[in-house]
Amino acid sequence: ETPHRIVYCAKTFTRKEHLVNHVRQHTGETPHHCNYCSKSFTRKDHMVYHERQHTGETPFPCQYCPKAFTRKDHLVNHIRRHTGESPHKCTFCMKSFTRKENLTNHIRQHTGESPHRCHFCPKTFTRKEHLTCHIRIHTGESPHACEFCNRTFARKEHLKRHVRQHAPGAEYNCIICSEVFSAKEP
Repeated sequence: ETPHRIVYCAKTFTRKEHLVNHVRQHTGETPHHCNYCSKSFTRKDHMVYHERQHTGETPFPCQYCPKAFTRKDHLVNHIRRHTGESPHKCTFCMKSFTRKENLTNHIRQHTGESPHRCHFCPKTFTRKEHLTCHIRIHTGESPHACEFCNRTFARKEHLKRHVRQHAPGAEYNCIICSEVFSAKEP
């Protein structure tokens, strides 16, 4: 039974708190504020996970290796790498995945579904994180700052590549063969 129906879209929920959390996605309400920075969240658990990035707390250790995680679901997905378990199977090609979201993204390759739409232009994306990065082209947002020189980047992977240049013996990847070099020019 799904007694909790939403007026913004066709979704229904069996639990009222799930409805409340979903409605906040439509209204933009973010009542849970980080104690360390200016970010706020629609859900309290998302704020807790975020705050652990500030504190470094990793309460979920792996039993197979030294890694530990901020979230239990991240630990569960990680353990599947050790055990080889991949319970999420594609009904189109039978490929299997350790994480449900990886299966969802994979299925979109079969169906052509691109549910994430840009509000600034007609582009659509199969993955929400791709839309988030794309929107930064329109807004100019660069949330990832270098701790060494304060240069900012729209994408985290661009920051990571940049930070390597500050490190002794910085690595440079050849764009043709991907071989790694310590200097930019031979």
